[in-house]
Amino acid sequence: MSILFNNSFDKLPDSFYSKIEPEKTKEYKKILINNSLCKDLGLDFNYLNSEEGLQILSGNHTPENAAPLAMVYAGHQFGNWVPQLGDGRAVLLGELLDKKKQRFDFQLKGSGKTPYSRGGDGKAWLGPVIREYIISEYMNNINIPTTRSLAAMYTGEDVYREQVYPGAVLCRVAKGHIRVGTFQYFLAKKDFKSLKILADYFIDRNLAHLKNDNDKYHKFFISVVNDQVKLVALWMKVGFIHGVMNTDNTSISCETIDYGPCAFMDVYKSDKVYSSIDTMGRYSYKNQPNIIMWNMACFASTLLPLLGEDIEKNTTILQDEVSKIPEKYKNQWLDEFSMKLGFEKKLPKDESLINEFLNILETEELDFTNSFRSLLIESTNISKTTQFKEWEHKWKKRLDEEDNRESIKKKLNFNNPAFIMRNHLVENIIQDLLKDKKDSLKKALLCLESPYEKLDSFEDMYLAPTKEQEVFKTFCGT
Repeated sequence: MSILFNNSFDKLPDSFYSKIEPEKTKEYKKILINNSLCKDLGLDFNYLNSEEGLQILSGNHTPENAAPLAMVYAGHQFGNWVPQLGDGRAVLLGELLDKKKQRFDFQLKGSGKTPYSRGGDGKAWLGPVIREYIISEYMNNINIPTTRSLAAMYTGEDVYREQVYPGAVLCRVAKGHIRVGTFQYFLAKKDFKSLKILADYFIDRNLAHLKNDNDKYHKFFISVVNDQVKLVALWMKVGFIHGVMNTDNTSISCETIDYGPCAFMDVYKSDKVYSSIDTMGRYSYKNQPNIIMWNMACFASTLLPLLGEDIEKNTTILQDEVSKIPEKYKNQWLDEFSMKLGFEKKLPKDESLINEFLNILETEELDFTNSFRSLLIESTNISKTTQFKEWEHKWKKRLDEEDNRESIKKKLNFNNPAFIMRNHLVENIIQDLLKDKKDSLKKALLCLESPYEKLDSFEDMYLAPTKEQEVFKTFCGT
């Protein structure tokens, strides 16, 4: 048995990609294969775990029905325009249809040089591969749209960064790898024919109900905006900081993609930044909603040539849609954070109650995840200050206004995970794997399978880091 690819992107014109094979590796070895994702995709875990399967996952064997290629795109990186980027260390092997006939990309990340590597080696080392594997799977398990990780493999080769690290390859599965930057690439070239091909391809693949709509490009834009707004609100809900929200890292499929210097907040700080290269705080926690609006404005400009000849009218239409983003985000944010406080009803006073609680967390330097979780268990554990006690009194009075008191505990539980894939845990896993130890990885995988409950004898996995454990900087790892 082999992997039955069903490819479509390779049928587009050659200007969309470069055909390239993954580089062969010396002594590939399995780190992880995702059995749960195998089941979702209808893949045979035993086959992937066989010699032939491991060769495919490591890039050492390309099945006959694969169509390996590296996609081209452009993008704004930290606000600076780069006219050509592309898959510099990734190869799209092909596409799969799952049990529901949904199409997914099957990509190897860290598989060697491509025409878009821009002087890089196209490799990945163990750290970023494991970070993406466990955080993307965690995101999936707390119901946040994300690319997923099918496998992580050692390559048996050394990768040279600030020091020598063991090389690794990630097998990533996604609804698609088309980015805002993919559209920007063709707009910059004034290649409007390719822009239309790209938009039609995406609509046919992901928004088939719009295929014959006379206003399909406008509605396409609205659909992407709505899903991106919801995605960022979900990030904010769990204290997730993406760290590098460039337009080339913004998926049109509206999945969380490219887990580089990402992290989850420990102590709540609204302007928190982890990425070592984000010195100006462009992609800080509180700025993520502003950046998605900026990115969507960039996306809007790429669709303008497709809307018809009346440029002035169409510009006004898209500007109007962009101007609605702050209100859309605010409403989505209120929905998500209201549920974190156990509210089903939507009352005008809820916004101030949410912000007052966040202000207490920031002023008193309290842990974001555990403070919200304590509302479910024993809120008095959060703080002993007068300010908190006054807030707690107002919160409990507000809960009295809920019609269904029985559902409050369920709502608090489902919207406030007990387990968060904290940065110090990720770093511990990486350091242990560098010593060929897997105990901390196994513990994390068990915890992320049940993020809304505490597992017995795993108490240390739910604690905020000590000052000695806290990790303040994260790195892209390229």
